Amino acid sequence: MPGEFYLEGKLEKLNLQTLLELLLKLERSRQSGWKLMTASYVPVYEESHTVAYIFAGGKIDLSPMEAADVVDVRIRTRLEGGGSYKTTWEKSYSGVQPNDRKVIRLSAMPDNYGLEVSMRQTAGTLKNILGEFFDAKR
Repeated sequence: MPGEFYLEGKLEKLNLQTLLELLLKLERSRQSGWKLMTASYVPVYEESHTVAYIFAGGKIDLSPMEAADVVDVRIRTRLEGGGSYKTTWEKSYSGVQPNDRKVIRLSAMPDNYGLEVSMRQTAGTLKNILGEFFDAKR
């Protein structure tokens, strides 16, 4: 019937509260905020969960960068419980960023066993960089 929801293969009707509890809830991560760069990779966002969730993406503001600065950003994931992280994306940014690249956007990615966004600054005066990250969980 329209407006009624059932679990597949069951005749039991779900009420709205139960349905909402089954949905993923998009939220701004508490890990968002200013991060002081270091010479070694340091996680700026890291999450794992007991059930599948979605890293819903993020934004990193590189506008504080100056001519001599080099900042590296990478994303690593774990493909099995207790496994080690594997790099899935990595990029280096040098100098003052052009207007259309002052804020970089990180794409959404489903995950379960662990996802890490890490950064380092390998040249120039260490900067504070603002990052905003989102995830969707139950």
